[in-house]
Amino acid sequence: MSTSSHNLDTIRTLKRRRKMAENINLIIFLLPAMLFVLVFIAFPVVYSGFLSLTKFKFGIDKAPVFIGLKGYIERFTSDSLFITALKNQAVFAVLYFSITFAVSLVVAIMINELTFGVQAFQVIFYLPMIIPMSLVGIIFAWLLSPINGFINIIVRSFGHPRFMFDWYQEPQTALVGLVVARSWKMVGFTLIIFIAGLKGIPKSFREAARVDGASFWQEVKFIIIPNLKPYMLISSIWILINSLKVFDLVKVVTEGGPGVRTYTLYYYSWKLAFERRDLGQASQVAYITAAIIILLAIGLNQLFKPETAERG
Repeated sequence: MSTSSHNLDTIRTLKRRRKMAENINLIIFLLPAMLFVLVFIAFPVVYSGFLSLTKFKFGIDKAPVFIGLKGYIERFTSDSLFITALKNQAVFAVLYFSITFAVSLVVAIMINELTFGVQAFQVIFYLPMIIPMSLVGIIFAWLLSPINGFINIIVRSFGHPRFMFDWYQEPQTALVGLVVARSWKMVGFTLIIFIAGLKGIPKSFREAARVDGASFWQEVKFIIIPNLKPYMLISSIWILINSLKVFDLVKVVTEGGPGVRTYTLYYYSWKLAFERRDLGQASQVAYITAAIIILLAIGLNQLFKPETAERG
């Protein structure tokens, strides 16, 4: 009896040691990632959240002065540049979201109807994704250049010899030019998502609809769109985030100009932090931007809420 108890105790001890060794190994492997998250993600998020509740100019103030939500209120009530950036951001987001979502969805449906060359078209549309955004800005600044720009050269060739329109220096077209440049680069990602969703729709659904006399557009409306809702949700949130995280393109191409017509929230936050060194106001703008993204993402989740398509 005592020998049996001793064996059980030995087995339990070995199991505890093995479990402890597994936990130690797990901690060792996870430690670098945990340190990275804590140092470069968690700490900046928490500290910037604290700064957003303070008044603090780096290099001038000795320490942050706590003001609570007063800074947030001032952004909306007395910061005209913030209001301008917010309006510009809204226009940019609406245009960018509409163009990128619609183009990627329509092109995906068209590519899905092809019987050959599908992969080639996927690669063609995805290639701009590998180009850095700063380089995209330089490319479009050259394409839309008033003198040597490819677009202006084409227009002049059609009978307008003096046409030298400066697309990025005109208040009416500067923001639209940035939207086109960003959409050109980013449309490939959502295109791939939609194509993946289209490939997942059973062919029998559409074949049954055709037997019932459904047209192509009826197939799109009643079969393709309902079954694409989960992919629409993923794509729309991705597009939404990219429509509000606009900095490098503005910095490279327009520097916020002409005047302040292309100021965006990210660009304004950067200006506050690194030019004015006002870390309190910069953090407030950054957190307002994050709040807008979260609220709009919740709305998109309700709009494109995944559900089982009606098949009866």
